[in-house]
Amino acid sequence: MLKAIADERHRLNIRQELSGLGCFKDDRIVFWTWMFSTYFMEKWAPRQDDMLFYVRRKLSYVGADSTEGKKVEVEVYRRDSKKLPGLGDPDIDWEESVYLNLILQKLDYVVTCAVCTRSDAGDIHIHKKKSQQVFASPSKHPMDSKGEESKMSYPNIFFMIDNFEEVFSDMTVGEGEMVCVELVASDKSTTFQGNSCEVCEEKNMEFEVS
Repeated sequence: MLKAIADERHRLNIRQELSGLGCFKDDRIVFWTWMFSTYFMEKWAPRQDDMLFYVRRKLSYVGADSTEGKKVEVEVYRRDSKKLPGLGDPDIDWEESVYLNLILQKLDYVVTCAVCTRSDAGDIHIHKKKSQQVFASPSKHPMDSKGEESKMSYPNIFFMIDNFEEVFSDMTVGEGEMVCVELVASDKSTTFQGNSCEVCEEKNMEFEVS
C-alpha cells in the first residue's frame, strides 16, 4: 500500500515537471477510490476493525470575493452499512480518507515514557521507562471534565491512555531529571517503522491523556 502511494506521488511529480500541469481531478479520484476500496473495503481490509472513516469537505460559505470556504467533517460507518458514501462522491476527500484509515487501522503504536538525565556531554541516560500500546483516534476526550463525551480533533490525531495512572504511577521526576516520550508506529508485519520523540525538561508538565 505504501509503495503504491509512493509510486502515485512519483507519477504526479513527473507529470507536473513535464507538462507544468497537475493531474485532472477525476484521474486522481480514480486512483484514491481504488486504494480505498482495495485496502479498506475488500480483500486487504483489516479484519479486526469493521469501521470506515470518510473525510468530507462541505461548502460552508462563499465570500464577497467569490472565494469558497470548506467545512471538514469525519464520518464513520460500519463496513456493511447501507449508508456508505458512494465511491467517487465528489464531496469526499478520498486521498485524505485513505491516509486517515491507514493511520487508524493499518499501523500499531507503542508509547514509551522514560525518566532520564542529560550528561554534560549531552548524552541522555535512561533511569526508568515503561511502554504501553496505544490506539490512534481522530477525536479526544476533554481534559477539563470527567464525562465520556469526545470531540472531533481531526486533522490532529490523539493517542489515548485510558489507564495512565495505573501504568505510569511510579514514573516520578526528581530534581535535574526529565521525561522523554517516544511514540513508535509500525505496520502489522513490522517491515516499516517510524518514531516521534519528545523531551520535556520541566519538572511541572501536563500530558494530554485520559
